[in-house]
Amino acid sequence: MEDIDLARSLLKDDKQHLVIVKKGQVLFTSRERGIAPFFQAVKSMEKDLHNAAVADRVVGLAVAMLCLHARIASVYGGIASQKALDMLKKKGVAVSSGNTVPYISNYDGTDLCPFEKLAESCRKPSQLFAALLALFAEGGQ
Repeated sequence: MEDIDLARSLLKDDKQHLVIVKKGQVLFTSRERGIAPFFQAVKSMEKDLHNAAVADRVVGLAVAMLCLHARIASVYGGIASQKALDMLKKKGVAVSSGNTVPYISNYDGTDLCPFEKLAESCRKPSQLFAALLALFAEGGQ
């Protein structure tokens, strides 16, 4: 079984929100919502994530940029924004999604997700990583 298939299967069957797999080994799982678990995984395992597969319930621009920062090889999003899919494809990352949406909204659906806004203001994945590092250091989520 390919890493992305294993990650996608665990995402669905184990009701996870995030699964990271590399060389058939599960490196990380989380049932927590939001970008924080993925950010923490990238922060703590950055180099080990090179060529890993990520399955996430929601893949927006911020998650896509973190994937590029960590040099992830393949990504599956249960829901993925078109911008995220386009960015990942352009950079040679294998991507798929269960449902594609124009953008990722905030939890109450009234506006763009704040992390999507932050990602749009960053030109490079490293800029987003630095911005998230500062934000989470301040205790923000």
